[in-house]
Amino acid sequence: MTNTTATQSNTDNLAIARRFIDEILNRGRLELIADLVHDDYRYIGPDGTELVGRQLLADLLGGFRSGFSDLHAHVRTAVATDDTVAMTMVLTGTHDGDFDGIPPTGARLELPLAIFTTIVDGRIIEDREFYDTGAMLAQLGVSPDADLADDHDPR
Repeated sequence: MTNTTATQSNTDNLAIARRFIDEILNRGRLELIADLVHDDYRYIGPDGTELVGRQLLADLLGGFRSGFSDLHAHVRTAVATDDTVAMTMVLTGTHDGDFDGIPPTGARLELPLAIFTTIVDGRIIEDREFYDTGAMLAQLGVSPDADLADDHDPR
């Protein structure tokens, strides 16, 4: 027998995660962060960097959007269970602005990634993101050993 409450919760959580991708990441509507993201939000990046709070999330996303004005996440898979949504996607964009101390190169980014999003009380409380930082830098023509402005940490 299917647990209707769990199924509805999974559907709701998928909708929240997809709305975050569609509205905030793809359309740049950072003002919606307050609606979709929990006060106690935490982000864990691919290198283990942790950011805590909605403002640091807004700074991180703003940095990506200023470096890649046509930034777009193409969701390939999305699965929800309990309070977690797991997604795979490809992040694309043209490096046409300063990104983390890297001047615009005009290079096209195509970055596969996975993200695990935890949702509590209808808001995203944690994201754990996995992607190959070296591959991203190589696509931009930057050596992974380069001394970047802030090591991809907007603090």
